[in-house]
Amino acid sequence: MRWLTFDLDGTLADWPFRRLLRPHMEALLAEPTIRQALRAEYLRRLAQGDPTKVYDWGDIHRAVREQLGLPPVFPNIAQVLAEAELEPGVLYPDVPASLAAFRRQGYQIAVATNGLAKYQQVLIDRLNIAYDRLLAPDISQALKPDPAFWRPLFGGPVEQIVHVGDLLSQDIWGANAAGLRAVWIWRTMPQDWRETPVLERTRRPDLSKVITARLQGELEEHGRVGSAHPPTPPRPDHIVADLEELQAVLSSTSEGPATPSLP
Repeated sequence: MRWLTFDLDGTLADWPFRRLLRPHMEALLAEPTIRQALRAEYLRRLAQGDPTKVYDWGDIHRAVREQLGLPPVFPNIAQVLAEAELEPGVLYPDVPASLAAFRRQGYQIAVATNGLAKYQQVLIDRLNIAYDRLLAPDISQALKPDPAFWRPLFGGPVEQIVHVGDLLSQDIWGANAAGLRAVWIWRTMPQDWRETPVLERTRRPDLSKVITARLQGELEEHGRVGSAHPPTPPRPDHIVADLEELQAVLSSTSEGPATPSLP
């Protein structure tokens, strides 16, 4: 069995959880005390490392409300996700046709998100993303970049797993650690990179500089997920601007681990 696992936010869709919650959170985040308390609670959970609690925003809101003695000012996340209108274009336009093409090539599709399934499931379904498995912290009991995140796929015969994601610090580091074929999708790729043939991008002399800068930005924004410090920088096997380029990569290459294995 061949698997393609896709990150959700920034890979298949334009951060739908964030988009739907933003209108309900803007006034609260404008209050420095609340904003700082939310960030501190998130970082505290990140340091503790419980994969089911780091991104449980409903529980983070509860904890901050109790810490600050606030009335029930935070939105009902489940209700917002189920009922709020999704803006056109949240699902990237190349996704439906590309996922259908991958299926015709014999791949099984998994959505692999660090967001909790209890939040992301409804969004994936509302976006009509066709998939075979969902990987999430409350399913895998692990967060990317922990290789154990992909463990649920190893219950049967696995010929190959290719992971596609936009975050070097989670998706590419995680795929490297798990021995998977790692594809970095860079949807905001500059024009000069787009003009470089897709199979030659990992040989560009400025790749190391780009990875270093982007990795630093990701770690400043998201923090370091997981306690282990990977010994080497993230190493994408391929770099694509969209899923149409990924189709070309998968059609023209056959390298990659035949039998992935988890540490």
